Amino acid sequence: MTFSSHPRHIGPIGTVTRVLVWLALLRLAYLNKPAGLVGGVQLHDLLLGLLALPTASIAVGLLARRYSSGPLRFSGMAGMAINLGALVLLFANHYTAGAAALFYGATLLLAAWRGQAGCEFTLLSNVVLGREDEIGCPILTPIDALEARQRSQHPRDRQDAAPGAVDELQPSRR
Repeated sequence: MTFSSHPRHIGPIGTVTRVLVWLALLRLAYLNKPAGLVGGVQLHDLLLGLLALPTASIAVGLLARRYSSGPLRFSGMAGMAINLGALVLLFANHYTAGAAALFYGATLLLAAWRGQAGCEFTLLSNVVLGREDEIGCPILTPIDALEARQRSQHPRDRQDAAPGAVDELQPSRR
């Protein structure tokens, strides 16, 4: 596994948004469910959300590595539309909604911690396989793009700004 340090690709708003959506998904996983193995979570939710969906994510990364020379980039409007369709299918189905909430919730929290932009579906394959694949997220991609644009316009706020770099927008304090 690749857990090396890497630069954050999301800002504070993207990080907080991921944590808040994680909390909402965690609540959704337990919402209106009879007693299960863990609170209201059923066995099939655990198996699908913590085994099958992560396995599918890594399988996509393995396929991308085999058939593509570089990282998978499916982050435009078409990528976001297809991703949104997959999310709707998973969350609209009573059988898979809890599992999807567990999977996406866990990957959202990991993405917030790692500072990784893009769709959380590719997060595990990126971590395990050392890849940088991206699939557009209809909710988070616009937030990440806005924050990235703001960071590029304000170099003093960037984490990777050179030490001692002078911001031309700040008045001189001489």
